[in-house]
Amino acid sequence: MSELVHVLPPSIDRDALRRALDCLDEGFQIIAFDWHYVYLNPAAARHGRRAAQDLIGHSMFEEYPGIDQTPMFGRLRRSMEERLPQVFETEFAFPDGTRRWFELRVQPAPEGICVYSTDIDQRKRRQLGSRRDRAPVLVRLWRALLGREQTRSSDR
Repeated sequence: MSELVHVLPPSIDRDALRRALDCLDEGFQIIAFDWHYVYLNPAAARHGRRAAQDLIGHSMFEEYPGIDQTPMFGRLRRSMEERLPQVFETEFAFPDGTRRWFELRVQPAPEGICVYSTDIDQRKRRQLGSRRDRAPVLVRLWRALLGREQTRSSDR
Protein backbone atom coordinates (compact mmCIF):
# COMPACT_ATOMS: atom_id res chain seq x y z
CA MET A 1 0.00 0.00 0.00
CA SER A 2 2.80 2.32 -0.93
CA GLU A 3 1.59 5.66 -2.25
CA LEU A 4 3.72 7.93 -4.44
CA VAL A 5 4.50 11.11 -2.57
CA HIS A 6 4.71 14.17 -4.81
CA VAL A 7 7.22 16.90 -4.08
CA LEU A 8 5.45 20.12 -4.94
CA PRO A 9 6.83 23.62 -4.59
CA PRO A 10 5.54 25.10 -1.35
CA SER A 11 3.51 28.19 -2.18
CA ILE A 12 2.19 29.52 1.11
CA ASP A 13 4.56 31.17 3.60
CA ARG A 14 2.72 29.53 6.51
CA ASP A 15 3.39 26.09 5.06
CA ALA A 16 5.37 24.04 7.60
CA LEU A 17 7.41 22.30 4.91
CA ARG A 18 8.49 25.57 3.35
CA ARG A 19 9.42 27.06 6.73
CA ALA A 20 11.51 23.99 7.49
CA LEU A 21 13.29 24.09 4.12
CA ASP A 22 13.81 27.84 4.31
CA CYS A 23 15.69 27.64 7.62
CA LEU A 24 18.19 24.98 6.51
CA ASP A 25 21.86 25.91 6.24
CA GLU A 26 22.10 23.47 3.33
CA GLY A 27 20.76 24.41 -0.05
CA PHE A 28 17.69 22.61 -1.34
CA GLN A 29 16.33 22.99 -4.84
CA ILE A 30 13.89 21.23 -7.10
CA ILE A 31 14.75 21.20 -10.79
CA ALA A 32 12.11 20.09 -13.32
CA PHE A 33 12.69 17.70 -16.23
CA ASP A 34 12.92 20.71 -18.58
CA TRP A 35 15.73 22.13 -16.37
CA HIS A 36 13.61 24.97 -14.97
CA TYR A 37 13.94 25.85 -11.30
CA VAL A 38 10.79 24.85 -9.40
CA TYR A 39 11.95 25.77 -5.89
CA LEU A 40 15.08 27.03 -4.13
CA ASN A 41 15.48 27.67 -0.44
CA PRO A 42 17.46 30.76 0.67
CA ALA A 43 20.66 28.75 1.19
CA ALA A 44 20.54 27.35 -2.37
CA ALA A 45 19.98 30.87 -3.68
CA ARG A 46 23.02 32.11 -1.69
CA HIS A 47 25.10 29.21 -3.05
CA GLY A 48 24.19 30.32 -6.59
CA ARG A 49 24.65 34.01 -5.71
CA ARG A 50 21.20 34.81 -7.03
CA ALA A 51 17.79 35.59 -5.52
CA ALA A 52 15.43 32.62 -5.51
CA GLN A 53 12.62 34.66 -7.07
CA ASP A 54 14.94 35.49 -10.00
CA LEU A 55 15.56 31.79 -10.67
CA ILE A 56 12.21 30.09 -10.04
CA GLY A 57 10.46 29.44 -13.35
CA HIS A 58 13.64 30.05 -15.36
CA SER A 59 15.92 27.45 -16.90
CA MET A 60 19.41 26.73 -15.63
CA PHE A 61 20.70 27.43 -19.16
CA GLU A 62 19.24 30.95 -19.21
CA GLU A 63 20.49 31.86 -15.76
CA TYR A 64 23.92 30.18 -15.90
CA PRO A 65 25.03 30.19 -19.57
CA GLY A 66 27.45 27.38 -20.31
CA ILE A 67 26.44 25.32 -17.27
CA ASP A 68 25.44 22.47 -19.58
CA GLN A 69 29.12 22.14 -20.61
CA THR A 70 30.37 21.50 -17.06
CA PRO A 71 31.18 18.13 -15.46
CA MET A 72 28.72 19.04 -12.67
CA PHE A 73 25.88 19.35 -15.17
CA GLY A 74 26.84 15.99 -16.65
CA ARG A 75 26.25 14.44 -13.23
CA LEU A 76 22.92 16.26 -12.84
CA ARG A 77 21.85 15.09 -16.31
CA ARG A 78 22.74 11.50 -15.45
CA SER A 79 20.62 11.67 -12.30
CA MET A 80 17.75 13.19 -14.25
CA GLU A 81 17.86 10.75 -17.17
CA GLU A 82 18.85 7.53 -15.42
CA ARG A 83 16.96 8.32 -12.19
CA LEU A 84 20.08 7.64 -10.11
CA PRO A 85 20.94 9.34 -6.82
CA GLN A 86 24.46 10.75 -6.62
CA VAL A 87 26.77 12.43 -4.12
CA PHE A 88 29.79 14.35 -5.37
CA GLU A 89 32.01 17.36 -4.75
CA THR A 90 32.30 20.06 -7.37
CA GLU A 91 34.08 23.36 -7.78
CA PHE A 92 31.57 25.80 -9.24
CA ALA A 93 32.87 28.66 -11.40
CA PHE A 94 30.78 31.82 -11.12
CA PRO A 95 30.35 34.30 -14.00
CA ASP A 96 32.72 36.76 -12.26
CA GLY A 97 35.52 34.16 -12.37
CA THR A 98 35.45 33.24 -8.69
CA ARG A 99 35.18 29.61 -7.70
CA ARG A 100 33.67 27.79 -4.73
CA TRP A 101 33.50 24.12 -3.66
CA PHE A 102 30.18 22.40 -2.90
CA GLU A 103 29.07 18.92 -2.01
CA LEU A 104 25.96 18.02 -4.00
CA ARG A 105 23.49 15.27 -3.16
CA VAL A 106 21.19 14.67 -6.09
CA GLN A 107 18.02 12.68 -5.64
CA PRO A 108 15.54 11.87 -8.41
CA ALA A 109 12.01 13.09 -7.61
CA PRO A 110 8.68 12.77 -9.41
CA GLU A 111 9.03 16.31 -10.81
CA GLY A 112 12.70 16.02 -11.81
CA ILE A 113 15.57 16.10 -9.32
CA CYS A 114 16.16 17.50 -5.85
CA VAL A 115 19.61 18.89 -5.19
CA TYR A 116 20.95 19.35 -1.68
CA SER A 117 24.06 21.54 -1.58
CA THR A 118 26.56 22.11 1.20
CA ASP A 119 29.25 24.78 0.98
CA ILE A 120 32.51 22.91 1.65
CA ASP A 121 34.86 25.58 0.31
CA GLN A 122 36.86 26.20 3.51
CA ARG A 123 37.28 22.48 4.26
CA LYS A 124 38.25 21.70 0.68
CA ARG A 125 40.79 24.53 0.50
CA ARG A 126 42.37 23.38 3.78
CA GLN A 127 42.48 19.83 2.43
CA LEU A 128 44.05 20.90 -0.87
CA GLY A 129 46.47 23.21 0.98
CA SER A 130 47.68 20.42 3.25
CA ARG A 131 48.32 18.22 0.19
CA ARG A 132 50.41 20.98 -1.38
CA ASP A 133 52.30 21.44 1.89
CA ARG A 134 53.08 17.72 2.07
CA ALA A 135 54.28 17.44 -1.53
CA PRO A 136 57.78 18.95 -1.02
CA VAL A 137 58.30 16.76 2.06
CA LEU A 138 57.34 13.65 0.10
CA VAL A 139 59.67 14.61 -2.76
CA ARG A 140 62.60 15.07 -0.34
CA LEU A 141 61.80 11.74 1.32
CA TRP A 142 61.60 10.00 -2.06
CA ARG A 143 64.93 11.50 -3.14
CA ALA A 144 66.53 10.45 0.14
CA LEU A 145 65.26 6.89 -0.31
CA LEU A 146 66.52 6.80 -3.90
CA GLY A 147 69.90 8.09 -2.75
CA ARG A 148 70.15 5.29 -0.18
CA GLU A 149 69.24 2.67 -2.79
CA GLN A 150 71.88 4.03 -5.18
CA THR A 151 74.50 3.96 -2.41
CA ARG A 152 73.60 0.36 -1.49
CA SER A 153 73.79 -0.81 -5.10
CA SER A 154 77.20 0.88 -5.64
CA ASP A 155 78.56 -0.79 -2.46
CA ARG A 156 77.89 -4.24 -3.91
